[in-house]
Amino acid sequence: MQPKAIGWDIGGAHVKIAIHDGKHITQIYQFECPLWKGIDELSSCIHEVKNLINVLDYTHAVTMTGELVDHFENREQGVRAIISEISTRLSKADIKFYAGSIGFVGLESAIAEHSNIASANWLASAHYTAMKMEDAYFIDIGSTTTDIVEVRDHRVLNSGITDEQRLIAKELVYCGVVRTPIFAICNSAQVGDKNVPIINEYFANTADVYRLTDELPGHADLGNTLDGRNKDKINSAKRLARMFANDFKKEDISKWEKVAMQVRTHQVQMLKDACRHQFMNKKVPLTTPMVGAGVGRFLIKDLAHQLGRQYIDFDELFAKSAIDTEFEIGDCAPAAAVACLLLNAQNKPDKFA
Repeated sequence: MQPKAIGWDIGGAHVKIAIHDGKHITQIYQFECPLWKGIDELSSCIHEVKNLINVLDYTHAVTMTGELVDHFENREQGVRAIISEISTRLSKADIKFYAGSIGFVGLESAIAEHSNIASANWLASAHYTAMKMEDAYFIDIGSTTTDIVEVRDHRVLNSGITDEQRLIAKELVYCGVVRTPIFAICNSAQVGDKNVPIINEYFANTADVYRLTDELPGHADLGNTLDGRNKDKINSAKRLARMFANDFKKEDISKWEKVAMQVRTHQVQMLKDACRHQFMNKKVPLTTPMVGAGVGRFLIKDLAHQLGRQYIDFDELFAKSAIDTEFEIGDCAPAAAVACLLLNAQNKPDKFA
């Protein structure tokens, strides 16, 4: 029987899964999972998956970043809790945990490898890219963070492993296209004929910005708004206006669309600075293309153009198949990557990509 796998990417806000039938990724799903509320949120997500799929038909490849949420005292406790919940809810299934460059480990070794398992989902995507491309710059812009990792000679050349190391190396940039507060991206904006400093308050986030620019995919916009109101353009503009000490007027919608574009420009510049930092430090040839993943990869296309580099979508690294859900593979890159890496490791047990 052809081996099949489900890749799990367990984050602090979402759980993403990718189903591999042994030949192709056939289905992609994303579930809202505010793990900071408690481990029961993950339990509910697993229950939803089990209602969709016969989980015993698959080997499960698990990666995570959800251990970072403040529900847990520290990363080790978070990894332990997630491992325990997964193994309990999928008790009769074959489960493997992605532990970075050492490959996949079973339940018996997972706790001991908690430091390698923690926040390794970016490395899974980069390892898969390295399987498919000789040289590349892999960039994944998600709801909360951005990963920037070099691949050279089919190897992942990351400077950092921990989040702290990666932040220092600018391989991890804490901004995304859904959950990032606006004041983390810019200090001021031109509002009409005035340059207005921003308010350091949680009135609006980047989801509001990218609704106003018509770029945020609906399937990526699962969480609640910061004020609990609707996700339409009018309410997004109201929230953005508050960031600049303004009350929104319906006739001023175009003004706030222009402000949203300014915030977008600032975010692209943040990411461009991080890329240039790496390009200069590592002497990356201009011929190295940029591979874009994540629900915010529409920004990576702009980055590639501005930096004079070829853009390749993460989806292009996979064999073509008909995905029967609204997501694309690139929207949930780590989930797809761990599914493929696990099947590759099972086929070639002496070699981990």
